[in-house]
Amino acid sequence: MKIYLVGGAVRDELLGIPFKEKDWLVVNSSHEEMLEKGFKQVGKHFPVYLHPKSKEEYALARKETKIGKGHKKFKFDTNLKISLKEDLKRRDITINAIAKDEGGKLYDPYGGIKDIKSKKIRIVSNAFFEDPLRIFRVARFKAKLSELKFSLTEETIKTLKEMSDNEEVNYLSGERIWDETQKALSYKNSSNYFKTLKKINALQYFDGLDSVYKENIKLLEILDNSENRISEKWAIMNLNSKLAEDLEQKIKIPKKISNFRKTFNKIYLFQENGNVTKKELLTGLNKMNFFRDETLIITSFLLLRELKIISSKELKAWKQMLIELKDVKINVKNLKPNEIKSMLFEKRLKTISLFEYVK
Repeated sequence: MKIYLVGGAVRDELLGIPFKEKDWLVVNSSHEEMLEKGFKQVGKHFPVYLHPKSKEEYALARKETKIGKGHKKFKFDTNLKISLKEDLKRRDITINAIAKDEGGKLYDPYGGIKDIKSKKIRIVSNAFFEDPLRIFRVARFKAKLSELKFSLTEETIKTLKEMSDNEEVNYLSGERIWDETQKALSYKNSSNYFKTLKKINALQYFDGLDSVYKENIKLLEILDNSENRISEKWAIMNLNSKLAEDLEQKIKIPKKISNFRKTFNKIYLFQENGNVTKKELLTGLNKMNFFRDETLIITSFLLLRELKIISSKELKAWKQMLIELKDVKINVKNLKPNEIKSMLFEKRLKTISLFEYVK
């Protein structure tokens, strides 16, 4: 049994980027030996195991044979003769196909170190074609490494375009697409994820984004220096998209992120629509549960200011109105529930009347 550190941990170590997760490759071993040493297999048909103490993932060296559509239909060959080089050949890009042994020696059969030095993102081999999920993985790496000025090679761009036009992309799991997307949205330079997808004709997978791309990508660029703002960045890219809900169902967007996107879109339309009435605004705030939890609405207005869609003066006025709306009280003594609701609504309408940006 020989053990190597592989993938992102080696890449990031060479780039000087902090990393937490470690992936390990086990060469010249078997399923039986892994179990004997206390490793626990992840799933019944996948040759990946959890270390008994660290719980880090250890994968048996393998070859993969595609036997169906999508990114899951593979047959694995994990026989003892599978070499380190053969395993690394099935990986996506050269900078992810570097291994380090327990003594610290690096193994780089496909030129990953050279590509790190020249800041290139390059596919390893023709095996890349077999997994359409790699379209989105490479776009994510482009975003992750943008600050270091990495670029895609022409050959890689050509390959990605060919894959984007292949029906294989339609067999991808929505959850896996979202997993790659939410990681990209957590980075700085998230706009480069969507720019790359646009360049390689893969944005078509995201229903509705093509029609709003030109305007929204400029807004997303404003947040390129920000990390871990997944909900806000997702809301920006889908602003004014008529197919946003369909897309979110398709790729299984978490409800929390979808809810913010809906709220932000509604708040944007309220402030953009010069003909919105007091009654329409108040009804909208009620539907958005403002009087139970104002967090999403306040965050939406703050984001509009950050994007320079509203001014500081407008933000201050909106916030003041919202504060006053929350403070509205009525004497409910001897009133029926429907009377309370009606009186509260009317008093809140009068409060909105004092707000100069709403008719």
